[in-house]
Amino acid sequence: MYSRNMVDYHLIMDLIPSIARIFFLQQLGELSLSVAQSALLLGIGLQHKSVDQLEKEIELPSSQLMGLFNRIIRKIVQQFNRILEKAVEEDMVATKEVIMEPTMKTLSEDLEEAAKEFQEKHKQEVEKLKGIDLSQYVIRGQDDEWNDVLKKTGQNASVISVKSDKKRKPEQTEPEGFKQKKMFKKNKDKRPKFRS
Repeated sequence: MYSRNMVDYHLIMDLIPSIARIFFLQQLGELSLSVAQSALLLGIGLQHKSVDQLEKEIELPSSQLMGLFNRIIRKIVQQFNRILEKAVEEDMVATKEVIMEPTMKTLSEDLEEAAKEFQEKHKQEVEKLKGIDLSQYVIRGQDDEWNDVLKKTGQNASVISVKSDKKRKPEQTEPEGFKQKKMFKKNKDKRPKFRS
């Protein structure tokens, strides 16, 4: 962001020692800086000198040093972007090299084989369902009862019910948590009321 003049140089000063080390170890590839730029990067990055100290040593005004510093950072950012683009490009080339081997089967044979596998799995699932007791899901009521209810409610009914011959067990009507809540309500009523 500094290379686009969006932030002050103080925000990137913690990165400069690492960048200087990488540059002087020649790990940035073909990046060339002028003598003044190299001296500035050396002074700020590796010797941890301020711009004011370098102004006296290099004998250039601080505004000119900051211009050189900005150009250094721009060059380094461009080099980092090139390195990143090259790495991504190499990665993309490696993934593009997929070897397509022809199959011995035709498309119709392959489809027939897949259909057979699907039918076998379907048969196994149906056999599993046949062994399950589904009596708890039976819809109660006779056909005439259902017809009467449907005639009475019409087409707009979203919920209908038919009278059942079986009665629910008391345990199923009130869950355990409901009984406890009821019990607490009774206790609240038993509290003595204080009058002032």
